[in-house]
Amino acid sequence: MKVTVYLARERKEKEVELDFNSTVRDLVRKLGFTVQGVVVLRNGQPVLDDEKLKEGDNLTLVQTASGG
Repeated sequence: MKVTVYLARERKEKEVELDFNSTVRDLVRKLGFTVQGVVVLRNGQPVLDDEKLKEGDNLTLVQTASGG
């Protein structure tokens, strides 16, 4: 299945291919982040890391931590 993710820090949109029954956690890992370092939004509302994604979901990924 495909979902679209807006990467807020990079200000770019990315289409991601995932297995059916994938969760927010699967998406975050595929993008190379940790669930502790990001917030994922669906329709402006935070979604839990164990929530299942659906074909065509439009999500926003906001990084909450930065290196220094």
